[in-house]
Amino acid sequence: MTREDMTPEAYEELLESITDILLRNGLKATTMDSIAASLQMSKRTLYEIFDNKSQMVSEALKSMHNQLCMKYKTTLENSANIMEAILTGFLHHRDLMSKVNVDFFKDMDSQFADARTNTNESKNLFLESLVTLMHKGVEEGYFRDDINYMVQCKMMIIQMESLKRMEELFPPDITLLEVYDSICIVFLRGICSQKGIEILDNLLKETSILQE
Repeated sequence: MTREDMTPEAYEELLESITDILLRNGLKATTMDSIAASLQMSKRTLYEIFDNKSQMVSEALKSMHNQLCMKYKTTLENSANIMEAILTGFLHHRDLMSKVNVDFFKDMDSQFADARTNTNESKNLFLESLVTLMHKGVEEGYFRDDINYMVQCKMMIIQMESLKRMEELFPPDITLLEVYDSICIVFLRGICSQKGIEILDNLLKETSILQE
């Protein structure tokens, strides 16, 4: 079975399963043999779909970024306001962060830099979408109009990418998710108008996951 033999839906399901394994085990520790065994398929079939491990990793990461963007889009469509949409989006990302093995990022930096570079297009689309949401929030009166949101969003993304790489440096009484929550809340409070602060505070009271 080759890539051409698969439906788009089947291929995306395969990538999602591979991504879960990569995030959980790290890139270096995950071999084509272990992927095949976990998915109950032959390694030969896996190599018929992907030329090599690097291509598989690259495709899986692209799919992960695209799915995250789709979650944000769906969240926006189903949210009562921009503040709720952005906060829910942060919670989606929080859930992803909680599943990632710290070795995943170390391996990405040391052995799979090309795969990381290949996700830049998806990351740029995510950045543009986030900035668009921020400007919409300004129009609706939730966010301040005196902020460079492109700079703020880029810095936010850099913080999040760096966060997991620093997890082993945290003191034992501070968890990754506590730091993540703090960064998100401080970020949102810093850009909120008075109207936005009131909405944010009400949403945070309803969002028990940020009160653990």
